[in-house]
Amino acid sequence: MPRIATGLLVALASIFVAGMAASRADEITLYSTREINLIEPVISAFTKNSGIKVNPVFVEDSLVKRLTSEGNASPADVLITIGLDKTTQLSNKGLTQASASPLLERAAPPNLRDRSSQWITLSIRPRVVMARGDSPLAAIDYEDLADPKWRGKLCMRSPLHQNNIALIAAYLVHHGEGPTEAWLRGLKDNLVHKPAGKDNDVIREIAQGTCEIGIANTVALAQLRDGREGGDWREWARTVKAVPTTFKGGGNHVNLTGAAIAKHAPHTAAALKFIEFLVTPAAQRIYAAAELEYPVLASADRDPILAEIGSFRADAVLIDQIAAHQQTAVALVKKVGFDE
Repeated sequence: MPRIATGLLVALASIFVAGMAASRADEITLYSTREINLIEPVISAFTKNSGIKVNPVFVEDSLVKRLTSEGNASPADVLITIGLDKTTQLSNKGLTQASASPLLERAAPPNLRDRSSQWITLSIRPRVVMARGDSPLAAIDYEDLADPKWRGKLCMRSPLHQNNIALIAAYLVHHGEGPTEAWLRGLKDNLVHKPAGKDNDVIREIAQGTCEIGIANTVALAQLRDGREGGDWREWARTVKAVPTTFKGGGNHVNLTGAAIAKHAPHTAAALKFIEFLVTPAAQRIYAAAELEYPVLASADRDPILAEIGSFRADAVLIDQIAAHQQTAVALVKKVGFDE
């Protein structure tokens, strides 16, 4: 083959490869434990805004297991998770990378992002006391839930559910093991019946008069008021209110959904653009509204149902500290025999 023809083929091949690389750089892969239909609206908004395509993959089982098995061949660029336990687990196992940027630092306060910039909170789920709308209870501390005045008046789901373990872990950070064990015994003594059901059931039982107060996430109350469960659920939720609940000298315990750049992300620059987009006011409104959560960005608009439910000031305790106390929380629940 003539030398000039060979050179031309090489040049064309180089152009083709470069073009393919550019094309791939305009796409990212998202691994999400949040169902795809819930994040599709914000994905579409990002692609329209940036021209970068997002390929979402729903990971129903362990995200840690999948990323570990894939190793450095993993196609994941961005990770979205539900729950502070799962979010911090990814970074603790070295499955994320730093994604520091001034925009991210401004979007979330220090307690709602990793100190080494491994992850950031996208939305929050306050876990508060619920009571009937006509109850005179206007505010309460978590510590007061163990007060004997609530004997036979409290409902809650299993304390071993992640939402309650996170709350108990936060209590541990504030008070230590001894006081937390005593608090758990007080909660157990105040129960109407053995913990059962979900947060929805706690709200229903309050509406029906089985319990005077209960513990639940605001997202459950918001979704029921929105009519997502149908039947009588909406009317029950309309008779129940979320009571501002704080630690003494602190704020409201919140759980979260979080985002991170995968350790072996093939397209880190595009991945960072996506996460930065997720904390813009417009994207925050779309993302949080899907599940009726509170946006992490203080300036973002909330869904009208959340405005109706109220505002909650997130506790300043670092999420990493809460996550680090979860195993102790589980051990204390079992020691107290809460589910017995």
